[in-house]
Amino acid sequence: MPEGDQIYEKQLTAAYWFVTHKLLLKNILIVILIVANIILISFNLYIVINNLVIGGPNYDKILTTLINPNPNFASLRENKLPSGLQVSNLKTLAGSKGFDIIVDVINPNSKWTATFDYQFSLGDKLTSNKKGFILPGEKKMIFDLGVENGNLANNVILTNIKWDKEINFLKLSQERLRFDISDSKFIPSAELGIGDKISVNRVTFNVANQSAYNFANVNFIVLLNVSNQVVAINQVSSGNFFSGQIKTLESTFFQKLPKIESVQIVPEVNILDPNVFLGF
Repeated sequence: MPEGDQIYEKQLTAAYWFVTHKLLLKNILIVILIVANIILISFNLYIVINNLVIGGPNYDKILTTLINPNPNFASLRENKLPSGLQVSNLKTLAGSKGFDIIVDVINPNSKWTATFDYQFSLGDKLTSNKKGFILPGEKKMIFDLGVENGNLANNVILTNIKWDKEINFLKLSQERLRFDISDSKFIPSAELGIGDKISVNRVTFNVANQSAYNFANVNFIVLLNVSNQVVAINQVSSGNFFSGQIKTLESTFFQKLPKIESVQIVPEVNILDPNVFLGF
């Protein structure tokens, strides 16, 4: 049989088979489509059930977390940026010359130290610029002593605030802020033997540097209290203060004072500033 006839015969056979099996092929295609639809519907049904029934509670928790503030947001924020300083309780005290101005400052951050400049406003004038610092978590007083017209003070202005982070502050403070203050005593004018004509009062105290560090200088703030209220403030400097050294310091008050009920001595030194230390 010629080759052309063979090809024609094969084509004719294939066409005949297709015509005789056309219905079967159609039924097979319908079955395949039905099975595919069943699989697709089953998959969609599974997704719906899983999301609404099985995964619904977890989804609700995720939404609640997104809507409600994170309870640890404050601590997370502090790891990034410090919160601002809090200032309150500005008051003035009559001194021997002018007025002493004091104000409370709080650092709410547990890992951030702030250094700053500060001035008190006296109406339309400002006091001279002073330097200040506050350690992490500290509440302290900043002040200006013997200010002319200081009784007009109505605000404190903090400028040039700079922040430094120290994650090991608690450990460092326990090592470096080790000043043992003892034998503090308030001596009024009568006991000093000066008489009533001159108001001279004195506070004496002993302080031991129990840390392993030598300090170039440590300021000690001396507060006189009546009924838990500060009625007078002064400061005294230690000068070079070596490890293990004990010093007797005194501070003199030249103004008239009521009967003092208690004396408070507060060391003031920026233990995170390397310049406050002497070499060994």
